[in-house]
Amino acid sequence: MSVAISPSILAAPLAHLGKAAKDIEAASCEYVHIDVMDGHFVPALTFGEQITAAIAAETKLPLDVHLMVTHPEREARKYYALKPAILTFHYEATTAPIRLAGEIRECGALAGIALNPRTPVSALNDIIEAFDLILLMSVEPGYYGQKFIEASWRRLEEIRLLQEREAAKGHKVLIEVDGGVSDQNAKMLSSAGAQILVSGGFVFKGDTTLQVKKLKEGT
Repeated sequence: MSVAISPSILAAPLAHLGKAAKDIEAASCEYVHIDVMDGHFVPALTFGEQITAAIAAETKLPLDVHLMVTHPEREARKYYALKPAILTFHYEATTAPIRLAGEIRECGALAGIALNPRTPVSALNDIIEAFDLILLMSVEPGYYGQKFIEASWRRLEEIRLLQEREAAKGHKVLIEVDGGVSDQNAKMLSSAGAQILVSGGFVFKGDTTLQVKKLKEGT
């Protein structure tokens, strides 16, 4: 079963983000993944809303915005005017996830919740109804090019069971995986329940169209 591909444009040459956005679209990807890092929640400092807007102007692809920031309740509102398809923040970063998820939904985006490798999936049990997507971090957030953490397979299975539980209630939740995704594990991730794959280092290490084709053929 094919999954949606959301290339992390952070891994593209920073001097050519406009071209990278066009290349992603030409490769028939479903999203462009925007990694927003504040230098506090994670060590790196990356894009803000202005760069995100500039990238959006170069492509018709939906934006998949991933906030790796300490105060997502402050930062999320900066992206509402850009009309992202998905706006995700980290469970670990806020004390009011339900309220923020509601605000994101009101702006017309899917509300996503991301889990760091050390955060138990069970943390979502009582709040999952507020969300449309779970983003499983299969590496420590902050840098691309890391090796896939093998314990993520067990965690993905836990998330899939949670997804099935919600589906029985009529609540649809998507599963996204971010970190160490390549043609070597894309098929297994898809079979295990992932519906959106975020890939940066793999997609941009060669011809974008060819690399995306490898990912899609692998699923």
